Amino acid sequence: MHSSTSVPRRGLLIGGAATAVTGILAVGALPATASATVPAKQNAPGKAKLKFGKNGKFKIVQFNDTQDGPRTDKRTIELMDQVLDTETPDFVLINGDVIDGQPKSDLEVKQAINNVVMPMESRKISWALTFGNHDEDSLSNGTSMTEAKMLDFIRGYKYNVNTPEDEIFGSSNSQLLISGSRGNKPKFGIWLLDSGRYAASNIAGQDFKGLKNYDWIRPEQVQWYRETSRATERRHGLVPSLMFFHIPLWEHHHMWYGSQFTSNEADHTAARKKHSIVGEKNEGVYTGAFNSGLFTAMLERGDVRGAYCGHDHINTYMGNYFGIELGYGPGTGFGPYGKNGNDKHQLRGARVFELDENAKDIYTSTRTVFAKDYGINMDAARQPLPAPTPLPNYVK
Repeated sequence: MHSSTSVPRRGLLIGGAATAVTGILAVGALPATASATVPAKQNAPGKAKLKFGKNGKFKIVQFNDTQDGPRTDKRTIELMDQVLDTETPDFVLINGDVIDGQPKSDLEVKQAINNVVMPMESRKISWALTFGNHDEDSLSNGTSMTEAKMLDFIRGYKYNVNTPEDEIFGSSNSQLLISGSRGNKPKFGIWLLDSGRYAASNIAGQDFKGLKNYDWIRPEQVQWYRETSRATERRHGLVPSLMFFHIPLWEHHHMWYGSQFTSNEADHTAARKKHSIVGEKNEGVYTGAFNSGLFTAMLERGDVRGAYCGHDHINTYMGNYFGIELGYGPGTGFGPYGKNGNDKHQLRGARVFELDENAKDIYTSTRTVFAKDYGINMDAARQPLPAPTPLPNYVK
């Protein structure tokens, strides 16, 4: 996310062993959240714990940037409820910036998270989340809720399927495998990556002036994906997958403009046709400071059919970039920034993905749905819950 004021603003489940950090991260100071280098180990796929329905179908809903405090805007919950009841998904992801920096205690952090996961939990829908750049903002208010502690907390919910903390950078890296309607052989996969928070204040004595100052998916995460993908292929054959992370890749920018080093809207017309781009772009693509090669790893492996992010709340576009879909899900939360003025909430929504194990490519379609189409109140003014949603008695 960015600031909450105006649009141009911001300056089956498997764990997995980590591999050594290489490249640029071997030089200079790293952000405090970066993990230490660990010995390379052999990755192996886990058992599938998600499953296609008896009709061979599987539906995924992606929410993004629910991003609020212990009294979440009630329309965020209303939107989530409406989407879940209309779409009846098999799996739901909140793709980063689950909460913001409002909480002033550990309990308030848990309440803020609980508000936006109970729509799935109460419906007994399997769900997970990735972390974004704002989920640890409450630390500056004196809370102790790091992403690792949040992960421990959410894993106490009955229907959460995030995997445990491991040694690689970040706290929400997971491979989720979906078995076919008959048997336990995985037919499709879901990759979750933690795209971090912010770049360090400086590396090798140099600051980030003139660069996007967001974090990046680290080489060790890319290597974890590559090795785990290979291990999965050795055991099950190539498993087609979707990948989710919060902060967009550089290639999300390149696809829109059809260019690496310019942001010329005049070039977009040709790029839209070349890459079959649909949807809106209403703000910049706020990438990480460095490009650590995740897109080329996906090209190399050939299993990822689409990679989707959040972060830029009022971008909703997607397209086909050299055989891999790149796209956004719209911002879901009514708390953070949106469009300007009375149109602030016009793009609050979610993205839906359809899978069919009997179709040739299994992954058949994606589309966006919006709060305005459900008759939800679109007033720009904040509408907080009267009180936080009660925590279930089985979480601590």
